[in-house]
Amino acid sequence: METYLIDVGLNGRLELIETIAQPDMVDEANRAYGGPAGRDGLIAHVKEFRRQIGELKLEIKQIVGNENEVMAHWFFTGIHRGPWLTREATGKEVSADVFSFFTLKEGLISYYRLWLHAMIDGPVIFDSSCPRIEKRQI
Repeated sequence: METYLIDVGLNGRLELIETIAQPDMVDEANRAYGGPAGRDGLIAHVKEFRRQIGELKLEIKQIVGNENEVMAHWFFTGIHRGPWLTREATGKEVSADVFSFFTLKEGLISYYRLWLHAMIDGPVIFDSSCPRIEKRQI
């Protein structure tokens, strides 16, 4: 999963998705926003994320798992350059703690879901398995 987070997510090496994901994999977050199915959906997800969050910095906090499931806890900061989580671009720094959950089939990603707590002019929570965006009051 480090390949997905660092090489693909941070460094934009989209060609690697073919080597780490099943052709018919499901990306819940991409599906929630009406994106394409399969690997094309994961590619679209990463492209949009990288377009919307500029000057991206990413830190992996922890990766745990077994041969069938992996969870990655990671943190990122960047500049909010495009609409993201239903919020128009602010041009300000955003950050998020993210938990990515991967189901594997034959060693490749077959299902991807995520939960995140972002700071975009205040706290926002997104859960791809229940894609209602919540803005929390502190």
